[in-house]
Amino acid sequence: MSAEIQEGYGAERESSDGRRVWLEQAGAFTRRSLQEVRNSRLMLAWVIAFPAIMYLLQTTQGASGSAVSDATVSIGIGIFGSMLVCLFVFGNQLATDLEDRRYEAYRSMPISSSADLIGRMAAGLVLAAGAFAVTIVAGLATGASYGLRGPESVPIVLAAGVLTCLFWMVVAIPFVVAAGNKRIASLATTLVAVMTFVLTGLNGAVPAQSAIDGPVLNYLPNTLPTRLLVSHLVPAESWTELGVAPPAMPTDPTFLALLAGYAALAVLAGTILVNRTLYDQGWSP
Repeated sequence: MSAEIQEGYGAERESSDGRRVWLEQAGAFTRRSLQEVRNSRLMLAWVIAFPAIMYLLQTTQGASGSAVSDATVSIGIGIFGSMLVCLFVFGNQLATDLEDRRYEAYRSMPISSSADLIGRMAAGLVLAAGAFAVTIVAGLATGASYGLRGPESVPIVLAAGVLTCLFWMVVAIPFVVAAGNKRIASLATTLVAVMTFVLTGLNGAVPAQSAIDGPVLNYLPNTLPTRLLVSHLVPAESWTELGVAPPAMPTDPTFLALLAGYAALAVLAGTILVNRTLYDQGWSP
């Protein structure tokens, strides 16, 4: 075997080993994050059940409307639940590791900062999906009416959910780093989720209750995915009669592309922040 072939084989094997190690590290962070939530029944109940309880309280207090409007509200609350997971749980675990000085140990190990971030994000996606799904189940149990707009709705809804969660998990990082304290970070991230939910009319599901008017509701990173999911999961002949419009629903594919852009920029910023502020390794992973 020539020297050139040997060098090429060695480089390929090193690259393969590097990918395997990266995947193992990412998987380890995912498992650890999920185990921490599982081991805390209070946190698990808060994460999964809280948005569904919010929705059920609304229906039992006589604030529910038609089956279609209830479905719209449940989606807005479900997105809020996912945001709460991404901001509070993701941020809380990150703040705990900072407060316990685990990153001092991580910096001395051959750990990839991107594997750390992606592993935590994978766990966050699982929990956020659980919170959203339980809220939708609560909607079904109370008679809310859902219906796919078409076969293309399934991948669009899944993509929108993932992209939304990626964005909001990164939003938690600067709050955690700036606070330097788990309690303050948890309070700040929870406040962000609650304020955006309330000020935008249940994440844009009820524009009449929003402090923000007009087409901007189709562009904010919390209202865009909500209204996108409503347009694909809630059958309605007239969005105006339902109270979701105006503004017009974001049915154009460019709105999903915009959400993808938000997520891509967020993941890039998150990777840089984790690498620079937590691992102290410069500005690139």
